[in-house]
Parts: sequence; structure tokens; C-alpha cells
Amino acid sequence: MGLGFFKHRQEMTRPQQADMGSRNERFGAYFPRLFAYVRSCVRGDMPAQDIVVAAFTRAFSKAGGAGEDDFRTVLFRTARRLCRPALNHDGSADDDPLSPREREVISLVFDAGLTREQIARMFRMRETTVSSVLLTGLRKLKEQTSSAAVAAYLKLA
Repeated sequence: MGLGFFKHRQEMTRPQQADMGSRNERFGAYFPRLFAYVRSCVRGDMPAQDIVVAAFTRAFSKAGGAGEDDFRTVLFRTARRLCRPALNHDGSADDDPLSPREREVISLVFDAGLTREQIARMFRMRETTVSSVLLTGLRKLKEQTSSAAVAAYLKLA
């Protein structure tokens, strides 16, 4: 009876070592994109680092054993919740053409590399709504960078 218990205990410790490898791999894979997204929300390196570490800690405790898609969704949703005070404060300039929601969706697509489906799950909205917000934001950015806008900006300088 004692030897059977010992063998079972050895088997229990092996998956934990494998999990550490996957944790390190996940951290390495998601850190640059998560940091870019959080930094765009809070507009600073030091607060972004703190939020990223807290988001990883919470995501590993909630969905550490989940599949990649579910883990990514939990990770970015957690980071978004931690960024909420900065997002609600919205220190953007008055001449900023983008709404906070448009800026966040654009950041999630281009900085974080998330798909529209993943963003829809994160925001708990329809994928078509995410596409609409994304296209509206990109249209606004295109209008701001049109040749007439660039020429007007260069004349001011």
C-alpha cells in the first residue's frame, strides 16, 4: 500500500513540471502583445508592467490549464479590467478623432493581434459590432492622414 501511494505521488508531480514549461512559453508568447495593448491603454511603461504581471498571475490561476484560445481571451479580458480606470479616465487629447472604444479595438487588433471573434468574446458583443467599430476607427484615422490633412499640417510647421 505504501509503494502504490508513492508511485501515485510521483505521477502527480510530473504534470506540474510540464505546466511550468507551458507557463514560460505562454508568458514569452503573449507578453509583447499584451504589453503593447496595456501600454496603449495606460500610456506608460511602469504602470503597464504592473498590470501585465497582475493579468498573467490572474489568468494562470483562472485558465492556466485551458486551451490557447480560452487562455488568451481570459488574459486580455483580465488586462482590460485592470486597465479600466485608465480607460474610463481617458487622457486623450480633445483633437483625438477616435473614441476610447475605437482606440481599444484598434489596439487589440494591431497591438495584441487578436481576431475579431476573440475581441467579440472579450467584450461580450457580436463580431459584426467589433467589425463596425474597427472600420469606423480606421476610417477616422484615414481621414486624419489624408493628403489634404498632411498638407495642412506641414503648412502649420
